[in-house]
Amino acid sequence: MQNLKLEKLPKKPFVSVCTPTFNRRPFIPIMIQCFQNQKYPKDKIEWIIIDDGDDKIEELVSHIPQVKYFKYDEKMTLGKKRNLMHEKCKGDIIIYMDDDDYYPPERISHAVDTLRNNPKKLCAGSSEMYIYFKHIHKMYQFGPYGPTHSTAGTFAFRKELLKITSYDNNACLAEERHFLKEYTIPFVQLDPKKTILVFSHVQNTFDKKTLLDMPNDKVKVSDKTVDDFLKEPEIKKFFMEDIDAILEKYEPGHVKNKPDVIKQTQEIHKNRMDTAIKQQKQMNEYNHIVNKIQQGSTQYEEKMNQMGSTIQELSLENNQLKEKVKYLEDKIRKLIMDQIEKKKNEQNVNK
Repeated sequence: MQNLKLEKLPKKPFVSVCTPTFNRRPFIPIMIQCFQNQKYPKDKIEWIIIDDGDDKIEELVSHIPQVKYFKYDEKMTLGKKRNLMHEKCKGDIIIYMDDDDYYPPERISHAVDTLRNNPKKLCAGSSEMYIYFKHIHKMYQFGPYGPTHSTAGTFAFRKELLKITSYDNNACLAEERHFLKEYTIPFVQLDPKKTILVFSHVQNTFDKKTLLDMPNDKVKVSDKTVDDFLKEPEIKKFFMEDIDAILEKYEPGHVKNKPDVIKQTQEIHKNRMDTAIKQQKQMNEYNHIVNKIQQGSTQYEEKMNQMGSTIQELSLENNQLKEKVKYLEDKIRKLIMDQIEKKKNEQNVNK
């Protein structure tokens, strides 16, 4: 990475927006609105869409000048699709906009400005993410997990990054770690409110509700609301009111049509649960040790207090003995003096 030459980014660099999709027709009109609402100049954007679904969406996006649509009958993993997207990109900066999330109008401009203002960073993203769980009507904050951590849906990176990394072609999800080389890529954080809002829904590739089942101190209820992120009434209505009924009727989007994803999801969920259980066990052991130390400290304090009391008693006895010794010494001294005086008197009488 130290020898990687980075070109100076122009004021308005050309941007490749990348969207992999698979049977997500109900979301595409919303995705199009998110794209069209972007504040970044449209003549500086291309939109790469890779579609390997059974229900192709070509007719929904063909009218958009920036779109470069590629359809495949072969079903691909997400990692392979992302690598394929990169081959199609011509931009100085590559920015992800996944097909089922909300992206605010500042998504592209904020990512571009952040990378331009941090010329030594290869990648930008958000380690802090907000997910709205409609079934419980709550917003949760996930993260931040670290300065070089991020989820792929928030990525924006310089094209030079692709010279040193790529995705695991076998990865169906949770593909970030490999791409970011165990989170060692020079990284800069984005403002989550200008980047993404995720909605948990029944056709998520990964059922996000399971994230709430695992103990994690990085996950907490947020006081933020959907209105803090999303200002467009039509898009808000889709996510807050219409989405469940629409998705229920859309058979191609059901997760059962993604057996490879289901398998990998189960493996990841098991690994996460095992990790969470292991961490909980370690925490319990730590707490046990701390309690032992605290108990030992309490016992030590009690013994020290007992010793202190004993020392005070001995000191008192010692002082009393000193007084008695002094009394006896004075008594003996007086007796001796009396005897001496008596002898002197007797001698004087005899004379």
